[in-house]
Amino acid sequence: MAASVTAAARGREVVLLEGNDRVGKKLLVTGNGKCNFTNEILDPSCYHEAAGSFASSVIGKFSNRDLIDWFSDIGIESTVKDGRVYPGSEQASSVLDALRLQLEGTGVRVITGAKVMSIRKKQELFEVQTVQKTWSAETVILAAGSAAAPKTGSDGSGYRLAEQMGLTVREPLPALTSLHLKADYTKSWQGVRCDGSITLISDGSPVASSQGQLQLTSYGISGIPAFQVSRYASRSLAEGSKVSARICFGSGEKTAEETGKSLKARREKIGDYPAASFLNGVLPKNLAGVLLRLAGFGKGKYCRDLTDQELESLADIMTELVVPVTGTGGLVQAQVCTGGVVTDQIDPASMECFDIPGLYVTGELLDVDGICGGYNLHWAFATGRLAGFSV
Repeated sequence: MAASVTAAARGREVVLLEGNDRVGKKLLVTGNGKCNFTNEILDPSCYHEAAGSFASSVIGKFSNRDLIDWFSDIGIESTVKDGRVYPGSEQASSVLDALRLQLEGTGVRVITGAKVMSIRKKQELFEVQTVQKTWSAETVILAAGSAAAPKTGSDGSGYRLAEQMGLTVREPLPALTSLHLKADYTKSWQGVRCDGSITLISDGSPVASSQGQLQLTSYGISGIPAFQVSRYASRSLAEGSKVSARICFGSGEKTAEETGKSLKARREKIGDYPAASFLNGVLPKNLAGVLLRLAGFGKGKYCRDLTDQELESLADIMTELVVPVTGTGGLVQAQVCTGGVVTDQIDPASMECFDIPGLYVTGELLDVDGICGGYNLHWAFATGRLAGFSV
């Protein structure tokens, strides 16, 4: 939609071929329905790409301020919460309504239910084949999204079309999703939410870490820290690496030694309590029970009976619980993909393919994925606007 209205506003005749029965279906679920469309901190480090500085070039040409100003121009004012920028209404539907009005006002012809089957270039024109008919055009913008969240219509068909045109596509894998762990105690901690951090380890080496609120599930772990490291888990597992998650429970990044000292001091305060209650008031009950069992705290003991060695073992488990990762939430649960059209084939100033003049690639189809916080939506709007300007 961003690419279409931008090109149409500059005098181009635009047809938007939408595979769904309506436009903007996926937009409505972004930011839990609030549409966190950019962030006050927009830095290249917030994006992942295989190599080069493609993301840096793009956000250098279309910043968060550019997007906020454009939204204001089309009637969407902004509000900021913890650095995340939302529409003033905090409703994704407001953004979709504004874009629909722009489509209508700029004269974009929107064809819904138009599943594109193939694209080919014939002399100076592209022939775009849908189930219903063939369209001819001087330029084509691929803005089909990734394969993440297929219920919203993201079926990965854009990758197939890109490959059909001769572009190289790096295997798309789930990103911003949950981690599946190999452990027999995850059902015991399901439903717990607590502060903590995750460090992802691939073949013995740490590759990524993130902290925030952990959401413990029957299959493993979810929440933003899991989302932020999941792309590395997907890629490492696909490459056959041995992957594990090192989890630290509790706020702050305390070491095992620091935690051990505080646990010993705690023993002196609550010596008459049963050992099974040792972490009462420190961590949620279900999680505390799991960690105490892993530390070998048996029944019939009192806190005063706990040895220094037992408390040091508990401290290690609280700060460095290492669990094998067997998979991720998959494309069904993923918010975006890691992988896509390799960016060295695309001009970051225009989104046009170097070797296929007139063909543009935008958004999640590109091998660039952002962290949580509005970065992927910014990427979609930024690349769409740049492509729309360029055609």
